[in-house]
Amino acid sequence: MHASWPWQFFSQMVLMSEIEVVFADNHPLTLSGLRSAVANQSDIKVLAECVDRERALDAVRNHLPDVLLLSAELLGEQEDALQQLVFHSQDTHVILLSDRMDPDFLEEVLRSGARGVFHRERPIRYVPVAIRKVTNGGLWFEQSAAERILDEFISKRSKPQDAEERKMGAVTAREQEVIELICQGLKNKEVSEKLHISEVTVSHHLTSIFRKLDVSDRISLILYCAKNCLVRL
Repeated sequence: MHASWPWQFFSQMVLMSEIEVVFADNHPLTLSGLRSAVANQSDIKVLAECVDRERALDAVRNHLPDVLLLSAELLGEQEDALQQLVFHSQDTHVILLSDRMDPDFLEEVLRSGARGVFHRERPIRYVPVAIRKVTNGGLWFEQSAAERILDEFISKRSKPQDAEERKMGAVTAREQEVIELICQGLKNKEVSEKLHISEVTVSHHLTSIFRKLDVSDRISLILYCAKNCLVRL
């Protein structure tokens, strides 16, 4: 009578692990390419394909996908468009599809809360790789682009290295563990589960870290760690 139960339970687990995505680009051929890139990926399901930002936002609100892969062209010229989009889709990991790789653009992407940039010249077989990486809490950037970000940060250093070393020397071992997990994209709840501490304790650690490293938020912390070669993007 209950012989089929384990299989039914396993089937439910498989469905729960499926990554749901929305694609948005104003070029039908690009949408077709994105769709074909994940067509044979059993763990990725395309919920919607949108040709403009408004439809993409509607799709995100209606479907609550895990990932939104969005053309940067759909953001227009508004400086805060990306930040607003990420704000209105807080439970969705946003990846921009763009041919821009300049450090200013990449820093803007990071500060907005988006999870990365997929370069248009990148082979489409990497689309599912990028989707899985950001879903698992990572960031997606081309290696050369990440190197340019680091070079830009290093060139902008205004404080002597010994001062930065003193800052980092003040960070405790537990705070270093929190920093590593935050730089992997984990939220406070996930950090607390990883380290077996309460979310309140995680918040206290972050407050201390922000004060010691003179940063104001999580994105500033990630950028600080990248600038000082404490993490790799």
